[in-house]
Amino acid sequence: MNSKEALKKEKSAVSNRYVLMGDKETGPEKKEHYYRLALEVEPKNVSALNKMGLLSYQNGKLREAIRFFDAVIGSGKVQNLYPIYFNKSMVLKELKEYEAALNYITKALTFDPKNPQAEVMKKELQDIVDEKYRRQAEREKQAAYSDLKKEKIYSSWDPPTISILANMMYYKDWHLYKHRRNFEITEKQKEKITSKLASKEFCCEKCNFYRNDTCKKKKNIQVDTKAICKAFQPGN
Repeated sequence: MNSKEALKKEKSAVSNRYVLMGDKETGPEKKEHYYRLALEVEPKNVSALNKMGLLSYQNGKLREAIRFFDAVIGSGKVQNLYPIYFNKSMVLKELKEYEAALNYITKALTFDPKNPQAEVMKKELQDIVDEKYRRQAEREKQAAYSDLKKEKIYSSWDPPTISILANMMYYKDWHLYKHRRNFEITEKQKEKITSKLASKEFCCEKCNFYRNDTCKKKKNIQVDTKAICKAFQPGN
């Protein structure tokens, strides 16, 4: 063994002793003190990195915890990454990054496929993610429906004939117009109706079917208040 390898081995032994000293402590501050000493001696001590990750998680330092777990993963020294992936998934769940958490718990199960704790967490995360996408799909559907309704705003000017409007105005039972094709209107009546059309006093806004910017006759499609169609009934 050359001097370089001997020094590396000695550093590893010192670092591991600090880890053990930290394990024996009960207070989080003292634990952290020894784990950090271990990492000063051996920055890639995976045991110290993992324990610092867990300690950071317990202290609410979630992003810091992830950095420690990532350092373990990136070290290339760990064959069975189940506990690291599980721990990272747990932190990501706490951060409400559910899709990432689901990804890491799935990775954890590749190392321990029947682990009941991981299976429970995966199911819980899958349910959360599925519900998120269900709600997102519902929001997109509602948005698309709203856009469709906006696109279908009725804005045409297509009023009923003057004769039909005259029946509406001057006959109580104007629905009988279709049986009275020969009904004649006076010039005065015609002028009055023409004036109401020209000034747009007759329009959707003044129609019996108009409610809250929509037309009940047109299956609640949104309408321009100054538009008009053949189904117009003066009333509002």
